[in-house]
Amino acid sequence: MAVPSVALLEKLALARAIPFKPERLPRSGWLRASDGVRLHYLDWPGGSETLVLLHGGALSAHTFDLLALALGGAVRCVALDLRGHGESEWADDYSVERSAGDVLQLANHLGLTTVHLVGMSLGGCVAGHAALALGSRLQSLTFIDVANAVNFEASARMRAFIEAARPVARVEDLVRQALAVSPATDPDLMLYRYQALLKPGAEGFGWKADRRVPVDFPHILARLAQLTDLAPLVECPVLVVKGGRSRVLTQAGLEAFAAGFPAGRWVVIPGAGHNVQEDQPAALALALKDVLAASAAAGFLTQTKRDGE
Repeated sequence: MAVPSVALLEKLALARAIPFKPERLPRSGWLRASDGVRLHYLDWPGGSETLVLLHGGALSAHTFDLLALALGGAVRCVALDLRGHGESEWADDYSVERSAGDVLQLANHLGLTTVHLVGMSLGGCVAGHAALALGSRLQSLTFIDVANAVNFEASARMRAFIEAARPVARVEDLVRQALAVSPATDPDLMLYRYQALLKPGAEGFGWKADRRVPVDFPHILARLAQLTDLAPLVECPVLVVKGGRSRVLTQAGLEAFAAGFPAGRWVVIPGAGHNVQEDQPAALALALKDVLAASAAAGFLTQTKRDGE
C-alpha cells in the first residue's frame, strides 16, 4: 500500500504550528461492504468521541492528516476512503446512496454508539444522506465547502485537469501540472496530496481512483439538491463551513443552507480554498471543537430535560 511521506507531513505540520507526534499517526483498517467491496479507512487515536471524516471526489482519507494532527487527540478521527478512492477497492456502484450505506456499515463495524460526521464536497453529500440512517447515534454533522446548491463551474478547471491527466514518470511531474491549475496551493501540500493519490504502474504514476467511467456529476448534484428536504429532519448541531477563497459556495447560499437545519450555523474560514481541511487545518480544528462542545451541551440539556420529566 503506497502512503505519503511522513517526513513531508511533519514538515507541513510544523510550518503550520501543528504539533507533530509519531504516536498520533493513524493505523489502517478495513471492512467488507455488504456488496463485497473492500473499504479502507484511517484511524487516529483520541478521546471518547469519534469524528467520521469523508473526503471529496478525487481525494482520499489522507486529505485529513493535518486536521487530525491539529485536533491533537481531543477526539478519535476515522477517515474512510470512499469506494473507488484511495486504498478502497473499485466498484460497480458509486451512487451516493451506496456510499451512505458504507458509512453506516463503518459505524457498525467500529461499534460506534455515537458519531460526529464530517463531509467535504462529495463527502458532504454522502454525509447528508447518511445522517438520517445513523439516527440517534448522530451527534453532530459538518459540511465542508458544500451545500444543497453549489457553483459547479467553479471546479471546472480542476475537473478538466483530473480527466486529462495521464501517467507520469514522477509524482512531482503531475504536481507541477496541478500547480499550474491551482497556483495558490502550497507546493509541499500539493506534493503530499498527490503522493496519496497516485500509484506506480507499468506506464508510470497514475491515479489510484477508479477512472474507468466518467464521474456521474448530474447524479451528485441531484442528491445535493435533496439535502434541502432532508435538512429539517436533522436535529443535532450542524455546521456548514466555507473556505474564504472558495467560489464553490456563495455567502447567501451558505447562510440559507445552514438556516434549513433546526440547529444549523455557518462559518467562513479565511485563507482556505475548497480543500479547507488542507489549507487551514488548525482553524478548521477549532471550528470542529466548537461543534463538539455544542453537541455536548445539547446532549446535557436533553438529558436534564429527561431527568426533570
